[in-house]
Amino acid sequence: MKKKVLALVLGFCCAWQMAWGTVLAAAEKEAGKTGIPALVYDGDPGSDDALALFLLKQNSLVPDLAFATYGNGPEKQMSSNMVLVTGALAMDLPIYQGTDRPWKGRKLKFKEPGFNGKDGLLGLASVLKEKSQGRDRKTLQPGDLEEAQKQLKKCRHITYIVTGPLSTLAGLLQDPEVKSRIDRVYLVGGSLTETEPGQAAETNFAQDPKAVKAVMESGLDLTLFPRELTGTQYIGEQEIQNLGRSGKWPEFLELIRANQAAHEKAGEEPAAVLPAIFPILYQLDPSQFAVEDKRITVDKNGQIQEDPQGRLVHGVLGVNPRYQWRALEKAFSR
Repeated sequence: MKKKVLALVLGFCCAWQMAWGTVLAAAEKEAGKTGIPALVYDGDPGSDDALALFLLKQNSLVPDLAFATYGNGPEKQMSSNMVLVTGALAMDLPIYQGTDRPWKGRKLKFKEPGFNGKDGLLGLASVLKEKSQGRDRKTLQPGDLEEAQKQLKKCRHITYIVTGPLSTLAGLLQDPEVKSRIDRVYLVGGSLTETEPGQAAETNFAQDPKAVKAVMESGLDLTLFPRELTGTQYIGEQEIQNLGRSGKWPEFLELIRANQAAHEKAGEEPAAVLPAIFPILYQLDPSQFAVEDKRITVDKNGQIQEDPQGRLVHGVLGVNPRYQWRALEKAFSR
């Protein structure tokens, strides 16, 4: 009798363990489907990208991973700059080499320094390198695209921010498993203003029109931060002086000053203009922006036009004029 009772108890325990294991496995599987929202940053680190990463860090929004894509300079230089900036900010995140050329295109030749100078950081790469000394450089060495794809497949509900050419993203979207994990994409680039036929597109979109078309036709939820917004939000001399009052983060204040000087040298408004920070500001507080849904098409040059039959995007067309300044002031005071 005792043996029969013992056998029944053991049998019940085994059945319970198996049932509980099934419940746990189902719960784990369901958790894998939902997952924790992930943030991906894909940029070509110049002065404005450095300030975008600065805002992310100061607001505890460190990306889950970052890509360094060609744009302001060759991909290798952009990867180096990404390492320098994240190192100076003590940001612990995996960095991956983005593509070094347009999607389905040839590698570009960078014969002359662009707006951000020979080092891509307006001459301040050495300053950031000194700031980041003592960091574990091994943890900051960029990985390759294949490794990045594997990491993306572990993520769910990705918000993907692109501040340079769309080439890396266009390539990643060819993998259905990666694409299915992206909830929304923030794009810095393009222009919604009507232009003359043949006129050059905005720089980020002009560098890889095929990638722009691929992303626009992907069916993903796209939010566009066009030139009409990002190129008209100035940080003037008085605001820059106010940012320096705290005495904190002098290297990043110097980047803003160098950006201001570069615009003045180019005969433009003597103010800093930081396009890459706007998707970060939007992530922090969308209510500060005016957004209008648009249907657009993309031509062979990367120029976008409104078209009732085109693809739907959310166009960010306006912002509270003081929001940029207040967000930077708060970041520099921390």
